[in-house]
Amino acid sequence: MRLGAQTKKAFLRRGIFSGMILLAAVLQNTPGLFPEIFGVPAMLLIPAVVCTGMYERDIPGLFYGLLAGVVWDIYSAGPPGLNAVMLMTFGFVSGALIGTVMRNNLVTALLLTASAGVAYNTVYWFFAFVLKSYDGAMQAYLTFYLPSVLYTVLLMPMFYFIVKAVKNKTG
Repeated sequence: MRLGAQTKKAFLRRGIFSGMILLAAVLQNTPGLFPEIFGVPAMLLIPAVVCTGMYERDIPGLFYGLLAGVVWDIYSAGPPGLNAVMLMTFGFVSGALIGTVMRNNLVTALLLTASAGVAYNTVYWFFAFVLKSYDGAMQAYLTFYLPSVLYTVLLMPMFYFIVKAVKNKTG
């Protein structure tokens, strides 16, 4: 069976996006590989999933989010499966919103990444601090989790333009 040119481009695009997600996971989860600002890390998988979902739409976005979430869960000490469910949801919602009510542009990507970052960090903070009744939970949220969202949003254009270029080259 011979593969057509469009099929080859689709396989290439999916391979590149999967590789980008795996590289983002390694950079995000390996200490010292990606710079932290004032001890605040960037969550590179969130913009990778959101931007990929925006260009690939809902169902592929769901599967890219699942891949990213499973890889993040391997590294994470948080509740099992939380990252997979959250990132799968972000990929699906990003693709579905772009496919129905939003335009695919940088401002929309910033909005979706910021929303996903706040949602992820709030849920993670709730499980990690609030349910365990730690003192200083609100201080941790304001001084660690929200700055992490800001750092992530500032890095998002890098992912947006990489995903856009790959999508334009591979149709």
